Amino acid sequence: MFYVAKILQALGLADVGYSLFVGITKNFSMAEEIVLALIGLGVFSLGRVLERKVA
Repeated sequence: MFYVAKILQALGLADVGYSLFVGITKNFSMAEEIVLALIGLGVFSLGRVLERKVA
């Protein structure tokens, strides 16, 4: 379960990085960038909560 939590954290960070990349390179509205960043934050937070429950 610990590794699942770490994978979720990595995916969350990657999603936030992707939202930054999309915001810089694409012509999307800022709302879409914020939604992608919030999804990444949620996935990372879920991994953090799982990590604390296991440890």
